[in-house]
Amino acid sequence: MAVDYSRHAADYDRVRADEAMDREFWLRGLVEVGHLRDGESVLDLGAGTGRFAQLLSTTNRVVAIDSSDAMLRIARAKGPFECVEGDGHRLPFRADTFDLAMVVMVLHHLGDYGAALRDAARVAHRVVVATSDMTTRRLGILEEAFPSLLAIDRKRFPPIPAIVHALEAAGFRAPIVVDRAYVRTLTTEEQLDRVRHRYLSTFDLLPPGEYERGLRFLETEMPRRYGDRFEISARFTFVGATR
Repeated sequence: MAVDYSRHAADYDRVRADEAMDREFWLRGLVEVGHLRDGESVLDLGAGTGRFAQLLSTTNRVVAIDSSDAMLRIARAKGPFECVEGDGHRLPFRADTFDLAMVVMVLHHLGDYGAALRDAARVAHRVVVATSDMTTRRLGILEEAFPSLLAIDRKRFPPIPAIVHALEAAGFRAPIVVDRAYVRTLTTEEQLDRVRHRYLSTFDLLPPGEYERGLRFLETEMPRRYGDRFEISARFTFVGATR
Protein backbone atom coordinates (compact mmCIF):
# COMPACT_ATOMS: atom_id res chain seq x y z
CA MET A 1 0.00 0.00 0.00
CA ALA A 2 1.41 3.39 -1.03
CA VAL A 3 1.38 6.44 1.22
CA ASP A 4 -0.55 9.43 -0.14
CA TYR A 5 1.82 12.31 0.45
CA SER A 6 -0.63 14.88 -0.88
CA ARG A 7 -2.36 14.65 2.50
CA HIS A 8 0.87 15.40 4.36
CA ALA A 9 2.50 18.04 2.16
CA ALA A 10 1.33 21.09 4.11
CA ASP A 11 2.76 19.82 7.43
CA TYR A 12 5.69 17.84 6.05
CA ASP A 13 8.49 20.30 6.76
CA ARG A 14 7.06 21.43 10.09
CA VAL A 15 7.23 17.95 11.61
CA ARG A 16 10.32 16.62 9.80
CA ALA A 17 12.66 19.44 8.86
CA ASP A 18 15.31 20.89 11.14
CA GLU A 19 17.74 23.01 9.14
CA ALA A 20 20.65 22.49 11.52
CA MET A 21 20.15 18.72 11.58
CA ASP A 22 19.42 18.59 7.84
CA ARG A 23 22.69 20.39 7.18
CA GLU A 24 24.95 18.81 9.78
CA PHE A 25 23.72 15.22 9.57
CA TRP A 26 21.90 14.53 6.32
CA LEU A 27 23.66 16.92 3.97
CA ARG A 28 27.10 16.17 5.39
CA GLY A 29 26.51 12.44 4.93
CA LEU A 30 25.28 12.90 1.37
CA VAL A 31 28.20 15.13 0.40
CA GLU A 32 30.87 12.97 2.02
CA VAL A 33 29.63 9.55 0.93
CA GLY A 34 28.59 10.87 -2.49
CA HIS A 35 31.98 12.60 -2.95
CA LEU A 36 30.12 15.71 -4.07
CA ARG A 37 32.12 18.78 -5.04
CA ASP A 38 30.89 22.35 -5.40
CA GLY A 39 29.63 23.08 -8.90
CA GLU A 40 28.68 19.51 -9.75
CA SER A 41 25.16 18.73 -10.96
CA VAL A 42 22.81 16.80 -8.69
CA LEU A 43 19.54 14.92 -9.18
CA ASP A 44 17.47 14.76 -5.99
CA LEU A 45 15.39 11.64 -6.70
CA GLY A 46 12.23 11.59 -4.60
CA ALA A 47 12.92 15.14 -3.45
CA GLY A 48 9.61 15.72 -1.67
CA THR A 49 9.43 19.32 -0.49
CA GLY A 50 13.00 20.03 -1.62
CA ARG A 51 14.67 20.20 1.79
CA PHE A 52 18.01 18.95 0.54
CA ALA A 53 17.75 20.45 -2.93
CA GLN A 54 17.38 23.86 -1.30
CA LEU A 55 20.46 23.40 0.87
CA LEU A 56 22.58 22.20 -2.06
CA SER A 57 21.35 24.82 -4.51
CA THR A 58 23.73 27.43 -3.06
CA THR A 59 26.76 25.44 -4.28
CA ASN A 60 25.45 23.07 -6.98
CA ARG A 61 23.01 22.88 -9.85
CA VAL A 62 20.16 20.75 -8.52
CA VAL A 63 17.11 19.22 -10.16
CA ALA A 64 14.43 17.89 -7.79
CA ILE A 65 12.12 15.16 -9.07
CA ASP A 66 9.11 13.76 -7.25
CA SER A 67 5.84 12.05 -8.18
CA SER A 68 3.74 14.24 -5.84
CA ASP A 69 2.55 17.55 -7.26
CA ALA A 70 1.52 18.66 -3.77
CA MET A 71 5.04 18.18 -2.43
CA LEU A 72 6.63 19.88 -5.43
CA ARG A 73 4.41 22.94 -5.07
CA ILE A 74 6.13 23.52 -1.72
CA ALA A 75 9.56 22.76 -3.19
CA ARG A 76 9.09 25.28 -6.02
CA ALA A 77 8.64 28.07 -3.48
CA LYS A 78 12.02 27.40 -1.86
CA GLY A 79 14.50 28.75 -4.30
CA PRO A 80 16.61 28.55 -7.41
CA PHE A 81 16.44 24.89 -8.36
CA GLU A 82 14.42 23.11 -11.02
CA CYS A 83 11.49 20.92 -9.98
CA VAL A 84 10.17 18.12 -12.18
CA GLU A 85 7.12 15.97 -11.58
CA GLY A 86 7.95 12.46 -12.72
CA ASP A 87 8.36 8.75 -12.08
CA GLY A 88 11.56 7.65 -10.37
CA HIS A 89 11.52 4.42 -12.37
CA ARG A 90 11.56 6.29 -15.71
CA LEU A 91 13.57 9.45 -15.28
CA PRO A 92 12.84 12.10 -17.94
CA PHE A 93 16.51 13.01 -18.50
CA ARG A 94 19.16 12.20 -21.07
CA ALA A 95 22.02 9.85 -20.29
CA ASP A 96 24.89 11.32 -18.26
CA THR A 97 22.98 14.47 -17.33
CA PHE A 98 24.13 14.54 -13.69
CA ASP A 99 27.29 14.03 -11.69
CA LEU A 100 25.39 12.63 -8.69
CA ALA A 101 21.96 11.20 -7.96
CA MET A 102 20.93 11.33 -4.31
CA VAL A 103 18.13 9.14 -2.99
CA VAL A 104 17.21 10.10 0.58
CA MET A 105 14.81 7.80 2.46
CA VAL A 106 13.04 6.97 -0.79
CA LEU A 107 13.78 3.36 -1.81
CA HIS A 108 11.08 1.91 0.46
CA HIS A 109 8.46 3.99 -1.39
CA LEU A 110 9.36 2.61 -4.81
CA GLY A 111 7.58 -0.33 -6.39
CA ASP A 112 10.81 -1.51 -8.04
CA TYR A 113 13.83 0.13 -6.48
CA GLY A 114 16.17 -1.91 -8.67
CA ALA A 115 14.64 -0.36 -11.79
CA ALA A 116 14.95 3.11 -10.25
CA LEU A 117 18.64 2.54 -9.49
CA ARG A 118 19.22 1.28 -13.02
CA ASP A 119 17.75 4.47 -14.43
CA ALA A 120 19.76 6.52 -11.94
CA ALA A 121 22.87 4.81 -13.37
CA ARG A 122 21.80 5.88 -16.83
CA VAL A 123 21.50 9.58 -15.96
CA ALA A 124 24.15 10.01 -13.22
CA HIS A 125 27.82 9.06 -12.78
CA ARG A 126 27.56 8.55 -9.01
CA VAL A 127 24.81 7.77 -6.54
CA VAL A 128 24.31 8.14 -2.80
CA VAL A 129 21.45 6.44 -0.99
CA ALA A 130 20.32 7.19 2.56
CA THR A 131 18.14 4.61 4.29
CA SER A 132 17.43 2.71 7.49
CA ASP A 133 19.03 -0.64 8.25
CA MET A 134 16.11 -2.63 9.59
CA THR A 135 18.37 -5.22 11.20
CA THR A 136 19.44 -2.62 13.76
CA ARG A 137 16.60 -0.08 13.79
CA ARG A 138 15.06 0.58 17.20
CA LEU A 139 12.26 3.02 17.99
CA GLY A 140 12.11 2.97 21.78
CA ILE A 141 8.73 3.92 23.17
CA LEU A 142 7.24 4.04 19.67
CA GLU A 143 7.61 0.26 19.51
CA GLU A 144 5.41 -0.01 22.60
CA ALA A 145 2.87 2.42 21.23
CA PHE A 146 2.69 0.94 17.73
CA PRO A 147 3.44 -2.82 17.91
CA SER A 148 3.06 -3.36 14.14
CA LEU A 149 5.33 -0.51 13.04
CA LEU A 150 8.69 -2.27 12.86
CA ALA A 151 7.24 -5.39 11.24
CA ILE A 152 5.67 -3.26 8.51
CA ASP A 153 8.89 -1.36 7.91
CA ARG A 154 10.93 -4.55 7.72
CA LYS A 155 8.83 -5.48 4.70
CA ARG A 156 9.12 -2.00 3.16
CA PHE A 157 12.80 -1.13 3.57
CA PRO A 158 15.25 -3.05 1.35
CA PRO A 159 18.04 -4.79 3.28
CA ILE A 160 21.43 -3.12 2.92
CA PRO A 161 23.01 -6.12 1.13
CA ALA A 162 20.11 -6.06 -1.36
CA ILE A 163 20.74 -2.36 -2.04
CA VAL A 164 24.43 -3.03 -2.61
CA HIS A 165 23.55 -5.86 -5.00
CA ALA A 166 21.03 -3.67 -6.87
CA LEU A 167 23.63 -0.93 -7.28
CA GLU A 168 26.15 -3.38 -8.68
CA ALA A 169 23.51 -4.87 -11.00
CA ALA A 170 22.72 -1.32 -12.19
CA GLY A 171 26.33 -0.82 -13.24
CA PHE A 172 27.73 1.01 -10.22
CA ARG A 173 31.12 -0.12 -8.94
CA ALA A 174 32.47 -0.80 -5.45
CA PRO A 175 29.59 0.50 -3.29
CA ILE A 176 30.65 1.80 0.10
CA VAL A 177 28.40 1.52 3.16
CA VAL A 178 28.64 4.07 5.98
CA ASP A 179 26.57 3.83 9.16
CA ARG A 180 26.06 7.11 11.02
CA ALA A 181 24.65 7.91 14.45
CA TYR A 182 21.78 10.41 14.63
CA VAL A 183 20.89 12.20 17.86
CA ARG A 184 18.27 14.93 18.14
CA THR A 185 16.75 16.50 21.24
CA LEU A 186 13.19 17.85 21.27
CA THR A 187 10.70 18.82 23.89
CA THR A 188 8.25 16.05 24.67
CA GLU A 189 5.44 18.16 23.25
CA GLU A 190 7.36 18.67 20.00
CA GLN A 191 7.72 14.92 19.58
CA LEU A 192 4.05 14.36 20.37
CA ASP A 193 3.15 16.99 17.78
CA ARG A 194 5.22 15.13 15.20
CA VAL A 195 3.33 11.93 15.97
CA ARG A 196 -0.01 13.74 15.79
CA HIS A 197 0.92 14.88 12.30
CA ARG A 198 2.11 11.37 11.34
CA TYR A 199 5.76 12.23 10.71
CA LEU A 200 6.50 8.58 9.92
CA SER A 201 4.86 7.45 6.69
CA THR A 202 4.29 4.02 8.24
CA PHE A 203 1.65 5.51 10.54
CA ASP A 204 -0.65 5.50 7.49
CA LEU A 205 -0.11 1.76 7.06
CA LEU A 206 -0.89 0.59 10.59
CA PRO A 207 -3.87 -1.72 11.21
CA PRO A 208 -7.18 0.06 11.96
CA GLY A 209 -7.19 1.68 15.39
CA GLU A 210 -3.52 1.10 16.19
CA TYR A 211 -2.44 4.66 15.44
CA GLU A 212 -5.17 6.17 17.66
CA ARG A 213 -4.45 3.78 20.53
CA GLY A 214 -0.73 4.40 20.24
CA LEU A 215 -1.14 8.16 20.25
CA ARG A 216 -3.23 8.03 23.42
CA PHE A 217 -0.56 5.84 25.03
CA LEU A 218 2.19 8.31 24.12
CA GLU A 219 0.24 11.33 25.33
CA THR A 220 0.05 9.66 28.74
CA GLU A 221 3.40 7.92 28.97
CA MET A 222 5.86 10.33 27.37
CA PRO A 223 5.39 13.21 29.87
CA ARG A 224 5.48 10.71 32.73
CA ARG A 225 8.69 8.99 31.56
CA TYR A 226 10.63 11.83 29.98
CA GLY A 227 9.36 15.05 31.52
CA ASP A 228 9.90 17.97 29.13
CA ARG A 229 12.88 16.56 27.20
CA PHE A 230 12.85 13.75 24.63
CA GLU A 231 15.96 12.48 22.87
CA ILE A 232 15.85 10.66 19.56
CA SER A 233 18.77 8.29 19.11
CA ALA A 234 18.99 6.37 15.85
CA ARG A 235 21.32 5.22 13.12
CA PHE A 236 21.03 5.72 9.36
CA THR A 237 22.98 4.11 6.55
CA PHE A 238 24.51 5.90 3.55
CA VAL A 239 25.52 3.87 0.51
CA GLY A 240 27.63 5.49 -2.21
CA ALA A 241 28.85 4.15 -5.56
CA THR A 242 30.36 5.24 -8.90
CA ARG A 243 29.97 3.83 -12.36
